[in-house]
Amino acid sequence: MTLHKEAAEKIARDGRRCMAIPENSIQNPVVTLAPSDLIGVVARMRPFLGQLGTTPSLPIPDSHNAGDFGSFLIGAPHEYALTQEQLDEARTDGHMDINRVREGAILICPVKVPGGGVYLGDMHAMQGDGEIAGHTCDVSGIVTLQVHVIKGLTLEGPLLLPVPEDLPYLARPLTREEKEIALQEARKWGLNRIEETAPVSVVGTGPNLNAATDNALERAARLFGMTVSEVKNRCTITGSIEIGRHPGVVTATFLVPIDRLEKLGILELVKEQYNLAS
Repeated sequence: MTLHKEAAEKIARDGRRCMAIPENSIQNPVVTLAPSDLIGVVARMRPFLGQLGTTPSLPIPDSHNAGDFGSFLIGAPHEYALTQEQLDEARTDGHMDINRVREGAILICPVKVPGGGVYLGDMHAMQGDGEIAGHTCDVSGIVTLQVHVIKGLTLEGPLLLPVPEDLPYLARPLTREEKEIALQEARKWGLNRIEETAPVSVVGTGPNLNAATDNALERAARLFGMTVSEVKNRCTITGSIEIGRHPGVVTATFLVPIDRLEKLGILELVKEQYNLAS
């Protein structure tokens, strides 16, 4: 809930305690600014991590480990300056601000340094798609992760398996009843089988939303052995393009043929996440 000026100033005077800043953290709590422009606004909580991923192959500030904010490093006048080619090769897109990266989700990350270098932070109490204000409600919290290594999988960027309720409606796995209806209709037209699929979200980032969308579509095409046109059609009829962060983080979510997932070695993870029968 947002507060009036008097309460905001009281919190500002005791910001580290009110925000439960971790003991070893060095930062200036944003509540020190005592904002009170909105008063009495109530928001639901849905905590998630704005940053979760693996370490880039070049020194990149964690805030810039994505194609949108990372673009500010291109030709920058400081030690973290990169070329576009270096950024594309090194980044792991760990700074996503995708609100579906929350409890119960599975994130499959590229590994670009020995050991992977898993890192996390930037916890938010809630956020609408896009983080359109440029910020949201940053909070402290405790996170429990399980980390598994998938041998032989090469990724350009993260794959997200959201919890089922966070999937776009069109990307939700078909029920047994839906499959039976579809197969009956298929047989009327001389088709004796329907495609077996499961949902995956491919993360794409870029300087703007158009570039990020292209990045997600192209990554998906290369990963699953499809053309970009096929990915576009699958996203249109069995999925969605969703904004993680404005200006340039998106997910391309769609139903992927299970033989492609099996070939990549991630089918069992997907099955477990969405309780799919073998």
